[in-house]
Amino acid sequence: MSMKTALLTAALTAFFVVSGCTTPQYVPIHPDCTPPPAPVLPAIDRGALWDAVGDHQYRVIERYIDGLWAAHDEAMAMLEVLCRGEE
Repeated sequence: MSMKTALLTAALTAFFVVSGCTTPQYVPIHPDCTPPPAPVLPAIDRGALWDAVGDHQYRVIERYIDGLWAAHDEAMAMLEVLCRGEE
């Protein structure tokens, strides 16, 4: 064992002993089980939007909206799992 390794090991051991972290402490975490609000999107005529912005921009907007719903669905699924014991 090199001198550097020995000093590092001694320093870490001393830090651990002095810090008082000899036993693990558990902190209970309680999630907020209120469902997130659903995305509110305006009612838009898809054909008129496609005519106004073109195919490429319409696909970009469509992916953005699908991403909003995917994030909402994922948050709902996580809450369902996390809050199962809370009810």
